Amino acid sequence: MEQRCISVSTLSSGSHVLHFADGSTYEADLVIGADGIKSVIREFVSERPTSLTYSNSVAYRSVVSPEALKSVKTNMMRPLCWIGKDKTAFVLKPTNIQLAHHNISRSGKSKGLSVLYYILKAAVSNTEKINLVVFSTDSTVPIGSVNVPLPWAKPASQEELLHEFSQAGCGEDVNIILQEMKNPSKWYLHFLHPPLSSYVRQRVVLVGDAAHAMLPHLGSGVGQGFEDVYALCALLGDARARKCHLDDALKAYDSIRVTRANMVHKMSTVMGNIVEKRGPDGGTITQIQKQLRDIYHPIWHHDFKEEVKRAVAGAYGPRGVL
Repeated sequence: MEQRCISVSTLSSGSHVLHFADGSTYEADLVIGADGIKSVIREFVSERPTSLTYSNSVAYRSVVSPEALKSVKTNMMRPLCWIGKDKTAFVLKPTNIQLAHHNISRSGKSKGLSVLYYILKAAVSNTEKINLVVFSTDSTVPIGSVNVPLPWAKPASQEELLHEFSQAGCGEDVNIILQEMKNPSKWYLHFLHPPLSSYVRQRVVLVGDAAHAMLPHLGSGVGQGFEDVYALCALLGDARARKCHLDDALKAYDSIRVTRANMVHKMSTVMGNIVEKRGPDGGTITQIQKQLRDIYHPIWHHDFKEEVKRAVAGAYGPRGVL
C-alpha cells in the first residue's frame, strides 16, 4: 500500500480530506504539512504551483577518514581563512561543524568554492569519518533561469570535481581536501523562491522545509523547522485549546513564524553571496569580515520562547502553558 499524499481538498463542514496515491482518503480537522522540500501540501496553502528554484549552486559531497587529512597543515578546529589572489576561503564557526568558503572570479564568470566538514561516528565500527562538502556557484545567470532535470543528487567523478576547481588556487590544504574526495556525489541545490507570504490556509499549516525550504549557507534550516514545531505544539498543546480555537492558534502561529523563518531564508541566500564576494556591501576581505560579524546574531540571540509565550497569550489569554 502506497500512502503518499497527492492532494488536499476542503469539505463544506470545514474539515479537510487528504487524498493518497493508492486511492484512499482521510478526513481531518487539522492538517500539518511536514512533507519536506517537495511538499504537496504547500500548493494547497499557497494556492499556486510552488516548484522549487535551482540556485545555480551545486554541492559535491564525500566521506573520508581523519587520517586522509593528516597532511593538512591548517588547524581545522578553529576559525580560519585561506587566501589566494582574488580569492578567499573562510571557516565561519569555531565548533565541531566547520564551514569554509572560497571564491574565484575569472573571465567574468564567478565560481564559488565552499568547504563544509564535520565528524561522523560510524554506528557499526565506531570509527570517525569526516563528511566533506564543497560548493560551486555560477553567478553569471539569473536564479530561476536554469531548469535541472531529475535526479538532483547523483554520483560524480573525482575528475569532474578536480576540473571544476582546477583554477581555484586557494592553497595546498584545500588541494589535499579535494584530492581525498575520491567518490563524490553531486547535489543541485534548490530552494523555495520566492518565499511564501503565509504558512497557513484554512486549517492546513506548513512546517519545516514545506514552509521555507532554504539554502544551507547559515546551517539554520533545520533549526527553523524545530522552531515551527515548538511554536505549533505550544499553541495547540495549551490546556485551554479546543477545536473552536484552531483558527486563532493557526493565526498566531503564522504571525510569528513567517517573519522569522523568511528572514533566515533570506539571510541564508545573502550569506552565500557574501562569502562568494557578491555581498551587498562589497567583496574585499575587510568588507566581507564586516558583513559576517553579526550575521548570526538575530538567529542565535532571539528570545524565541518569549515570542511563543506572547503568541499563546494572544490566542488564549496570559496563562499559556509552555
